[in-house]
Formats: sequence, structure tokens, C-alpha cells
Amino acid sequence: MARSHNNSMPTGGKTLIAAAQIKDLAVAVGFNLVGIADPCVSAYAREYQAWLAQGQHGAMQYLEDSVAARTNLSRAFPWVKSVISVAMTYYTPEPAPPSAGEASLSDAPATLPSADQAIATARIARYAWGRDYHRVLMGHLRQLENEIRRLTADDFVSRAYVDTGPVHERELAARAGLGWIGKNTLLINPRHGSWFALGELLTSLPLEFDSAQPDRCGSCTRCLDACPTSALTPYQLNATRCISYHTLENRGDIPDEFHQPIREAQYILGCDICQTVCPWNHRPLLSEEQDFQPQAPAPTVKLQAVRQWRPEDWDRLTRGKAHRRAKLNMWQRTARILEKQ
Repeated sequence: MARSHNNSMPTGGKTLIAAAQIKDLAVAVGFNLVGIADPCVSAYAREYQAWLAQGQHGAMQYLEDSVAARTNLSRAFPWVKSVISVAMTYYTPEPAPPSAGEASLSDAPATLPSADQAIATARIARYAWGRDYHRVLMGHLRQLENEIRRLTADDFVSRAYVDTGPVHERELAARAGLGWIGKNTLLINPRHGSWFALGELLTSLPLEFDSAQPDRCGSCTRCLDACPTSALTPYQLNATRCISYHTLENRGDIPDEFHQPIREAQYILGCDICQTVCPWNHRPLLSEEQDFQPQAPAPTVKLQAVRQWRPEDWDRLTRGKAHRRAKLNMWQRTARILEKQ
């Protein structure tokens, strides 16, 4: 049974907003999933600290620097009483290939060559096809925050995050009943799979908490078996072996042992393999968010074009998008690896 507060109790003559009202508001502003999480101490604190001690976070020093707050929200936010956890699908169908005469520096066919052919085109992970999801979700979270303030007579403290800040998003989302954390370490919703971006609104509002869902991965190991770099063990990701990490976070040289797996995966930025093979993703929820519709350079990019990009090309093509995290030299570094036979 979920823990709860009596959210109808008057406070100083004022009535607090109910969790059900907040969920309705979240859906109204565009979120697909919403739940209320208890901001209690992380159940994975020991596992997380061991993961860091083993160096599996690679060069992501920010994960180590914020370990205290990530494992206990009240250390950083002593006022927090509830977390509104939200999710928005970013899944969009692949666009048709451009017609002759429409080619540009970023245009590419939507289909990739087979593994035995020279690699001329590489994929971009689906979350980065449209506008930067950080900005998209944060805009909707601000709308939600404003609507809550408009409807509640009681003032409250809040803080919004989208894949930033010292919060364990997936654990909070699972605790809020949005799904469970799968063997691929991603949040999986039983109806719609894992193609979701997550966000949180930490609040001082005493709201009723939702119940967590059971783990439904069962004996399935498709994500583990499909990972080309063996980055996954059940419920744990070694970031230093992950293609997404090396194409987005690794600012240096990519170790030789990952070059061939990267060529086989054919991703220049990010990687979707562990999601693509997941049986819970057989019926994804299509995004209605216009900002998530594919924009060049996506979903694929010609490697020759990437090698010819100038700084101004990179700036123009990545402005306002999540793949701007990969700098021009990183795009071109990975392009050279993909083209090498």
C-alpha cells in the first residue's frame, strides 16, 4: 500500500491541491505519464556507490560529485515532501528518404547499408531526432508548476529537473508507478515500453504517493544479448563500455576494442539497440509533440558530410538539439571510426 498524506487537511484556513488534480493538469499540459513519488532515501544507495567505486561511470564526474543528494534528496532539499514524476514519449516514425534534389549537408536515406557493405550512413539515437528534450520537457514542467500555483491557495516550494540535477530520475519514476527499471537499466512502462524522456517537479506539497509496479522483465535477456559491447549485465550498465557514452560523453579517443562494435551498430550518436530489441517496445506510443518530430540531421547522417562539416555547420545543425552535447571533433572522430574498413 502506498504511503500517503491527508491532502484535504486545511492548513492555515487554506486547502491543499490534491494529487488527482495535479495528475489531470500534467496530462492537460502534454505529459503521457504522471505519478507521485515518496522522496525517501534511495533503495539503491549501496549499489550506486559501489558502481561509482568501480569506475563504471567513466568520466561523468558529476555523478560522483552529487552522490550524497542523489541517494538522499532531503540532504539537498530539506523542504521536499513529494516528487511529481512525469514522462513524455519521444517515439516518432522514421521519415521518408529525401527526394532527389533535396540533398543537403545533413540529408541521408532512412535505411542503412547492410553490415557487409561500406558504411556511408550512420544512425542518430531516436531521442535526439527532434528538439532538445531537456528544453521541451522543462517548458511543460514550467506550465504544470504555474497551473498548480494558480489552483492551490497554499504557497509551496518547488524545483524542476529534466535529466539534470542531483536526482535519480528512473528510481523516482518507478517509485511513482510509471513503470519498473528493466534489465537494460531503463524505465519500462507495461503499456508503452521505454521510449520516454523523464522529468520531475520536487515540491513541498504533502501529496498522496503512488505505488511502485512489479518488475516484469522475467527471464528475458534480449537487451543483454543484443548489446554489441557487452555493456549490460542485469540491471546494471557499465558506461565505459556503452556506445552512447563513448559517442556523447567521452571527449577523448574511443578505445580500439569498441571500434568494430560501433561499426556494426552503425550509430554515430547514442544507441537504441537495447530498446529496439525489448519486447515491451513492440507497440510504442507515438509522440504528439511537434518538437520531437525529426529534424536534420536525423534520423541518419552521411558520414562524408559530417567529415566536411565546418564549425558553423555543426553550430547550425545542432542548435537547440540534444546531440549538441557531442562537439564537432567528437562527431568527426566517430565518423572516422565508422568509415574505417
